[in-house]
Amino acid sequence: RTLIRLNHMQCYVLLYFLSLCSLYLVAEGDLKDVEIFIAKKIITLDQYESETEAVAVSGEIILSTGSLQDLSEKFPSAKVSKEFENAFIVPGFIEHHIHPFLSAVTMNSEIIAIDDWDLPGQTSIGVRDRNGYLQRLISAEEKKPPDMPLISWGYHHYFHGKLSRYDLDKISLTRPIVVIHRSFHEFILNSVAMEILGIEESQFQIPDEDKPFANFDEGHFSERGAILVLGNLMSLLGTPEMLINGLRLTIDHLHSNGVTVIGNPGAMYNPGIQQAKNLVLGNLDNPIESYFMPNGLHLSENHDLEDILEATVSKTKWGKGKVSYLDNQIKLFADGAMYSQKMMMRDGYLDGHDGAWLIHEDIYKALFKIFWDAGYQIHVHQNGDLGLDRVLDVLEENLKNKPREDHRTTVVHFGYSAKDQIQRLKKLNVLVSANPYYVTTLSDLYSKEGVGFERSQEMVRLGDLERENIPFSLHSDMPMAPASPLLLMDAAINRVNFANKVAGPNQRVSKLAALKGVTINAAHVMQIEDQYGSIESGKFANFTVLEKNPLSEESHSIKNIKALATFSKGTHYPINN
Repeated sequence: RTLIRLNHMQCYVLLYFLSLCSLYLVAEGDLKDVEIFIAKKIITLDQYESETEAVAVSGEIILSTGSLQDLSEKFPSAKVSKEFENAFIVPGFIEHHIHPFLSAVTMNSEIIAIDDWDLPGQTSIGVRDRNGYLQRLISAEEKKPPDMPLISWGYHHYFHGKLSRYDLDKISLTRPIVVIHRSFHEFILNSVAMEILGIEESQFQIPDEDKPFANFDEGHFSERGAILVLGNLMSLLGTPEMLINGLRLTIDHLHSNGVTVIGNPGAMYNPGIQQAKNLVLGNLDNPIESYFMPNGLHLSENHDLEDILEATVSKTKWGKGKVSYLDNQIKLFADGAMYSQKMMMRDGYLDGHDGAWLIHEDIYKALFKIFWDAGYQIHVHQNGDLGLDRVLDVLEENLKNKPREDHRTTVVHFGYSAKDQIQRLKKLNVLVSANPYYVTTLSDLYSKEGVGFERSQEMVRLGDLERENIPFSLHSDMPMAPASPLLLMDAAINRVNFANKVAGPNQRVSKLAALKGVTINAAHVMQIEDQYGSIESGKFANFTVLEKNPLSEESHSIKNIKALATFSKGTHYPINN
């Protein structure tokens, strides 16, 4: 009855006080379970953004931070660990947005990309010309056992030139070949692959607006055309053995880069794939916690609108072990892929080609309203400024019709935006989860091809967000970028591209903002900030141990800092560098 009479802030203060009391009782009642870790510096990112030298942990939970002397006096029976006394501890890195299935496919494929990839079990040097790309593809085919298909990921048409089934038929008329575009929104198949997979135009019902994206003659399927044939491709891309192996390699990659928590916005509902994810990602010995969000596009392709909510709720029960689905969160899609230059742009493209919408406008509006009215947090894939207009327009309409305070609508990727949209983001209280690696790989090329200099230099305008105090996180969208938070920080802080030039210097961000982007802000975007993202009393003991301090290290050296270990809910996981 007393709680009912209190206002929201008073309830918060009371609950916070009670939590502190419970922590005190736990600590004082079970002192043998307390361990104090010391480091050169512990960057807490708590509300005071403090730095300290020691943290006390009991089981899964952080008890307190402070000086070694203070904590030793508070917990006199505690064990003191000096293992990391010459290292730096930061909150456990959080990757808000990766795709475990796509990453697993990539790990098992021949990687021929425009940038270097250093992954568990393989290293691939980038290639950025057509002849070099074709030679690598031919070499990969020649090395394959005769009974195996060739799956290759990383192709980019602007760097590697146009590719069709006829180019792939020249490489082999007997081996199935599937080339996956860097964006994972496009597939190019040779003739034998199309035949084996049953991909014939007569077998598909294709709406007129989707036909430009399904080129059966050239074996090229993009955006909604790629969605059309994805089910057929699964027999080559997602065999159980390949999927399990690829997921294990993905965990190794994440852990080696200091990641403790991942988000998977837009998880597809395939029972076999989910079982593999539960088996590998859900394993209790796995150092990574995984939080999935349902895929509104996939749901809309398989359910009537009136059944969407029920289907969403039922399928969020599919997680096991360390894999769980976040309640009341959904992923929707605006426009096409950044790497494919299928973004929807206000001023179009220099060469006159068209972008693509991933969900038709009427369906998008209906889906948004359904989930908005049900109180969901809505994450929206967006890459072009016209795509962002659609996101903001529909959000504004729903806010007007049914106001909500802490809605946390999140723009995901944030490729291109216009200056005037920054104020709209702030006014509408929108969060941003950005991929800064776009700047590294694409800002120079897109300044010359397709989009133009001024717009491309200002892509992923995080500097504007920081100046306006708009919360943002950083993600890799693995495999769109390596799942390395330190590499993402480097991209956001320095914005150095393939031409070794700084793209849009005024869009660089501070080191502190970048670190928050892979810790506390990433937790906030996922609504798990009460448990993760900073080092403070009551939260899980999730840490990333680094050899150097990313806040004091020279900015261009941040990406080279080594992660030495992680802690996930108090359990120590060493990293073998």
